[in-house]
Amino acid sequence: MENLGTIILATGALGTAAFGIVEALKWTRLGEAGFRAILKVLGPIIELLRTAYGPDFQTLLRAQYRGDQRDLTRVIRQGMRVGLTVANANQAARFLGMIDGERLTEAARQVEEGQELSAELRNVLGRFELAVDTRIDAALMLAKSRYVGATRVTASMFAILIAVAVGAFLGEGYMFQAILVGIAAVPLAPVAKDLVSALQSASKAIRLKP
Repeated sequence: MENLGTIILATGALGTAAFGIVEALKWTRLGEAGFRAILKVLGPIIELLRTAYGPDFQTLLRAQYRGDQRDLTRVIRQGMRVGLTVANANQAARFLGMIDGERLTEAARQVEEGQELSAELRNVLGRFELAVDTRIDAALMLAKSRYVGATRVTASMFAILIAVAVGAFLGEGYMFQAILVGIAAVPLAPVAKDLVSALQSASKAIRLKP
């Protein structure tokens, strides 16, 4: 059982190493895996960010995407609010649905002019912000899912390559075991320590049993 624990720990260590390599590759295109899902889900209202941040807004978003997702969420939400104008309000309302385009345009006009909004227009603006926030959450969730999938596949490839290299170094007799360890490394890495602790506890219990 102790040997099994050692194997599991080694497998988890290989998976952790593979994930470490993938993490170090965030500066490559891999770091943007899933980003296009944001553009797809947000659709035409992505143009509000162009209004807020300028024509190079995607460069800003891609840089934020590689960092903390909370910062990216904040940047997109603030950009959507700042970027709402008379020129794009009607199109945004049609895309989001259940929002009166004319009233949203009027709300945008009054905000631009610094006027105090009526209760009706504040309500329209509130519905717009809620609809936008829902779209943003869905976009980031889909992007994260695709990013995690891409990194897991890449980490699996690295784990198998490393395991095969070790198997070749140890000799042909170890190649099959090495490949199995490489395949199991990535999914096992997050729980390897817990499994080893459980096996060690069980091993001690067996030895102490009269």
